Amino acid sequence: MANYKKLAATIIEKVGGKENVSSVTHCMTRLRLVLKDEGLASDDALNAIPEIISVVRAGGQVQLVIGPTVDKVYDAVCAEGGFEVQAAIDENLDAPKLPWKERFAPKRIGNLILDAVSGSIAPILPIFCIAGIFKMFTILLGPEGAGLLAEESNLYQIFTIVGDAAYYYLPVFGAYAAAKKFKTSPVIALLIAVIMIHPSLLAIVEAGNPFDVYGIPMQLINYTQSVLPIILIVWVQSYVERFFKKVCPDMLRILVIPVGTMLIMLPLSLCVFGPAVSFVMGIIAELIIWLGANAGPLCGLVVGATWNLVIATGMHVPIMTAMLPGWLEIGYDAVCTPATTVVVYVSFAVAFAYGIRAKGKANRQLGWTTFATYALGRVSEPIIYGILLRDKKALAWSMIGGAAGGLVCGILNARIFIFSGVGFPWMNVIKFSQDIVPGAIGCIVGAAVTFALCMVFGFDNRESGEKEAEEALEA
Repeated sequence: MANYKKLAATIIEKVGGKENVSSVTHCMTRLRLVLKDEGLASDDALNAIPEIISVVRAGGQVQLVIGPTVDKVYDAVCAEGGFEVQAAIDENLDAPKLPWKERFAPKRIGNLILDAVSGSIAPILPIFCIAGIFKMFTILLGPEGAGLLAEESNLYQIFTIVGDAAYYYLPVFGAYAAAKKFKTSPVIALLIAVIMIHPSLLAIVEAGNPFDVYGIPMQLINYTQSVLPIILIVWVQSYVERFFKKVCPDMLRILVIPVGTMLIMLPLSLCVFGPAVSFVMGIIAELIIWLGANAGPLCGLVVGATWNLVIATGMHVPIMTAMLPGWLEIGYDAVCTPATTVVVYVSFAVAFAYGIRAKGKANRQLGWTTFATYALGRVSEPIIYGILLRDKKALAWSMIGGAAGGLVCGILNARIFIFSGVGFPWMNVIKFSQDIVPGAIGCIVGAAVTFALCMVFGFDNRESGEKEAEEALEA
């Protein structure tokens, strides 16, 4: 440590002393110094220091390329100069740049999206577990179960509030986790999230009257219980905030950066990127509705493959709302809800296999917890967010199994006759009524294919994912 202390003192001296340093950060290989007067820093003197590979001036910074020990040098510089310690910048400017074709390859883009979603969900895993377990308590102990708790009892009401609040305010939790993932201001992210679900804004949405932000039409969308829109919004916020940090004078940073970021993010959140997620999923919703009217068994395949993603974005409500009158008129549905019923058993299969096959004690514990809360608490979101959106293999196996089961239901003409609840999710096969045999075959195929794929090919359990799950569950 003495060597790093000496190196830190030398670096500070060669950049004009600690009085000339406004701030210090670092990425994977570079020590980045923002100086009040860059002219006081001597490139020749800095290059003469053996531990410094090269000196780069870019982005208003003097960047010292040091290599993998940069974090130790950074800690020593902060200690020596009394500078504020900041989180590392997730960037390696010395890594080889990918060609444009590879940079925008669909597989890479897909992996980046899944990594962003996974990294933004892992810190809030306890939220899903808490909500599922408390909802399970209300069902098992309340009037629907053992009858030990009356609906009017304080304990029943507070448990219900806990379960409902966790999902109602999901954008808030998602904003906090996404801000950590994208290394941007969590306070600004949280403010954006609470604006999106503010009672006054929800009243505007419910009223259905036109509204605009700076003259830009706002899409009337209810963002409660959604997490994907806020993840995209916070990702955009990280770039907006970074821009203001680069251009803002030091004496105005405390005011301009947060206010400027919020001024820009209001229309971007409410008029562009928030609605973008709903637009994409709206296309899937329209496709499902069209397939339900025109394509028969093909609709079951599409619904089985995508339904958990549809639930994750809240688009299952408008789909059901649009199609339910037709089902009620003829008395059954042969194209959509048979596949959604298959997905119930596919979700059970994923969680069960995760509890057996996932790497790491925390991941296996997550599998059993989400399985139990779905089986007894009727809450599928812990499986969707905690497993499927964190593990691309789990998502893939569930989509394949759902597609297979949905297609089988379509081929066998299995129809759903009961559109109300029938108890616990594992009882949903009863909804097929007189078509219970072909319906059960479709559900068994979906669950069996999913479980087999999970057990044979496993999951995408990386070491970081295991650590994230463990830290989250122990939080």
